[in-house]
Amino acid sequence: MRFGVLGTGQVGSALTRKLASLGHDVMVGSRTPRGEKVQALATSTGATAGTYAEAAAHGERIFNALPGEQAIDILRGCSIDGKILIDVANYDHAVDSPIEVPVGEAIQRAFPRVRLVKTLNSVSAHLMVDPASLGATHHVFIASNDEAAKKAVGALLHSFGWTAILDLGDLSACRAMEQLIPLWMRLERVFAGPDFNLAVVVRGPVP
Repeated sequence: MRFGVLGTGQVGSALTRKLASLGHDVMVGSRTPRGEKVQALATSTGATAGTYAEAAAHGERIFNALPGEQAIDILRGCSIDGKILIDVANYDHAVDSPIEVPVGEAIQRAFPRVRLVKTLNSVSAHLMVDPASLGATHHVFIASNDEAAKKAVGALLHSFGWTAILDLGDLSACRAMEQLIPLWMRLERVFAGPDFNLAVVVRGPVP
């Protein structure tokens, strides 16, 4: 399948490497697609590099790995209507400030024809694509207004190695998902690194 990955930070790079390793046709989108860092990522993974608009046009499915504050402005220049957009973004300011409108909800409102699925935003970049490396069962959350899109992204998460995928319902769950970021940052300080995740323990079966 063709994927466009928007963003070349730790998250975008990890997703690009994983998708390429699974045999997908990946184009990574960047403001500077000819830059040394982006070209090195493309060369090392077998992906191609392009502008944000080119990566979005390339992808049958698109990952939004952009800073939340920048996402809508960048997406306005991209062809995304009707496509599954996998939103893994957070606001940088969510670390220490309230969230007015969550990233996932804001994107869905701005682009009502996009099939947005929110997931992976509260997981360390290396665990997003290799959850088994933690050595214990832990959860990834998922939410969408589009059940078929959610199912398709759930299957992709399984291919990444996720076995505990907790469906939080529609995109009204974005606020709860994105407001985990201050907790994540505090835990990273406590554990002196990002090698952790959350596991939900309940009495009886998980819905």
